[in-house]
Amino acid sequence: MKVENSLRQVAFIGAGNMGAAMARRVAQGGYPLLVCDRSETVRQTFQSEGFAVTDTPAGCAAADLIVVLVANDEQVKAVTLGPQGIVSALDGQHHPLVCIMSTVLPETMVDVAQALTARGARVIDAPVTGGVAGALRGTLTILLAGEAADIETATPVMQCMGTRIFHCGGHGAAQVVKIVNNMVGIANIYLMAEAYELASGYGVTPESLAPILEVGSGRNFLTQDAELAQGHFQAWARSREIFDSLADIIRKDLELAQQLAGDKSLSLPVLNSVAAGLEDIPGAVFERWQKLAGI
Repeated sequence: MKVENSLRQVAFIGAGNMGAAMARRVAQGGYPLLVCDRSETVRQTFQSEGFAVTDTPAGCAAADLIVVLVANDEQVKAVTLGPQGIVSALDGQHHPLVCIMSTVLPETMVDVAQALTARGARVIDAPVTGGVAGALRGTLTILLAGEAADIETATPVMQCMGTRIFHCGGHGAAQVVKIVNNMVGIANIYLMAEAYELASGYGVTPESLAPILEVGSGRNFLTQDAELAQGHFQAWARSREIFDSLADIIRKDLELAQQLAGDKSLSLPVLNSVAAGLEDIPGAVFERWQKLAGI
């Protein structure tokens, strides 16, 4: 259903597996869409669907709300503060709201926010959790941090993509929450795949196991519903390329958690063990995920 809104245009910088689904959800909500992605194929796909596209982040600066959803801290800095970044096209007259939906270090978030606000933009953290399946369904959990007025402006757009929205505090706070969430969630992803396979080896189906874990101490986001869990694995294991891309993001997220721990001189041996175990993911893991996905 389309909604009445005062935003003339919403821009997405980064339209990969997650970003493409999220951008289409926003368009379905009635917001005029502009897509920026370094992939010509991605741009052509969105253009063929009738959406405006640009090949530089600077081309998004005139939008009212700009979503940044790229892979890592370096890319976030490049698309916001680089030579062809958003900041390069700010004229001091237009004041776009920039929503950093990538998962980055809180210090990166603060640095980007300070640089953009100095040039007249408004900025909030807006990382998400829920995976590709959640992006496709529009059921993401979205974590927001920044000025209350900016969060209020962004919320209707966020509601196109997610069903649970939390205000976490000032700039950087939502990134801390997201990194901690990922730290726990990543361990669940791999362990639950092994758990379902182990149970199946003894004749206990995921459909039988999931509701028991959901009310027991094994509860996690992959025990809510066996069909939903299968949907997550389907999204993650559609191809080896997508699986490897997810693995790269997962390793990056664990490195962010390790860096936060190091900055506070904390010893987190379980986190370090999980990260070490995922440095080189064997092909058998991909095959396990495909089996769980029914592929």
